[in-house]
Amino acid sequence: MKVKLGQVLKFTKDHTVELSNGGSAVIKVGDTAQVLRKVDALNGEILYLTGKAKGLSQIIALEVDDSLDIDSITEKILRQLNE
Repeated sequence: MKVKLGQVLKFTKDHTVELSNGGSAVIKVGDTAQVLRKVDALNGEILYLTGKAKGLSQIIALEVDDSLDIDSITEKILRQLNE
């Protein structure tokens, strides 16, 4: 899957992620994450925005395009300004 920096991903399947502190968090259908950075050609880092893993980041197999998802970033900035 090829994604852009800043793109918001919506999960379509439940799954569990292992946390660095030894626990785990369940990611539910509909939870979202945002692409933070490109790690290498085959991996990217995401930040969970909702659900049990909210605020946690994870490096996953994800092909990240070097271009920005301007629409997603603009929407997030406007949302934060209105809070």
